[in-house]
Formats: sequence, structure tokens, C-alpha cells
Amino acid sequence: MKVFMKISFIMAAVFAVSFNYAYAQESKSRSNDSWFLAGYSYTFPDSGAMEGLQGPATITIGGDLWRFIGLELTLGGRWDTQNYTSSSNIGGINIPYEATNILWSFDMKPYLILQPKLGVDMISLRPYFGIGPSFHFTGINSTEEFLGKSSKDSASSFDVGVSVKAGLRLQAIKFLFVGVGTEYLYHQAKLNNKTYNFSGWTVGAEVGFIW
Repeated sequence: MKVFMKISFIMAAVFAVSFNYAYAQESKSRSNDSWFLAGYSYTFPDSGAMEGLQGPATITIGGDLWRFIGLELTLGGRWDTQNYTSSSNIGGINIPYEATNILWSFDMKPYLILQPKLGVDMISLRPYFGIGPSFHFTGINSTEEFLGKSSKDSASSFDVGVSVKAGLRLQAIKFLFVGVGTEYLYHQAKLNNKTYNFSGWTVGAEVGFIW
């Protein structure tokens, strides 16, 4: 966890320095850009969290509002599996077998984002920092349901959390947009009267287009 805190601190420092430079150098008549990115991240759960969801796989749509200030919407999915032993009664005999609970979350994260531009449209660096609420449809489903059986573990909920992210993006050949970054997500969900802690850090990469 300390490693990712250091990574976040370094990215924040890079952002602060580049933001000051861009503010001094960039023209006030800068045109606004829009972008589309697809990404994948690896999750490192909080030390106090026993549960961690894999992913997320994400799609991000964003655009500048004014100079360095923009808005982004990230849609993503996370998942994990938990094996357990169930049984089936055949001819009066209980026969045990392995079944799986699938934990999942569909995430919607709108961000207010600061993203200065260092360079020209053909090639530029864009460090960014974003913060905003996160909205989650979270649930548990069992593979037994696919066999037509009911599962006492199945449940779903709607949860609200907070997300903060920072990173560095590169605009190349005018329209290509790639980036790396880190994010901290606070997300807790209550399923079947149990509170699951899905909070943690993610580190990942993204690729897409800017226009």
C-alpha cells in the first residue's frame, strides 16, 4: 500500500509542476478537446478490506469545459468469484458439489478533472487529476441459478462512494490518446445484511482517441 501512496504522491507532484508551467505558457484561446478511452486496471484492496474485485475494465468519455477544467464519465465493471460447497438431493441422497458465487459491480464515476496541456496538438503531455462521486450497482449471483435453483446468497444493492484519480496522458499523431494512472476508490456495499468493503487502489492503462 505504501508503494501506491508514493506513486500517487509523485503523480500529484508532476501534475502540480506541469499545471503551473502550462498555466504560464498556454494561450487563453486554447480550443476545447473531447476524448474517448478504453482501459483496464489492476486492483489492490485496502489492508482492512477482506474482499477485492478484479478489474476494472473501463470506458471513459470526457471533454474540456474551460482551459484546464473538464468533465469525464467513466463506466466500468468489476468482478470476483467465491467457491462454496452445495448439495443436491437425488433419490433421497444428498450429493455435494462445488458451486460459485459471482460478485460483481457496475460502476458509474463522473469526475471534475484538471488536465493541463504541455505541447501542441500533434504531440502533447497531459497530466491529470480528477475527483468525484461514484455510483455502483453491486450484487452477488450463484452459478446454481443457471441450473434453475434458488440461492439464498443472491442479492443486489445500489451504493454511493468517492473516487480520486491522477495520472499522465499522451496525445500523439494528433488523434491518438494513451495514458497511465492510479485511482483510489471508496466503495462499501451491504448485501444479505453483510457489509462488503470493495475500497482500494487501482493502477492501470488506457488507450483511445482525442479530437
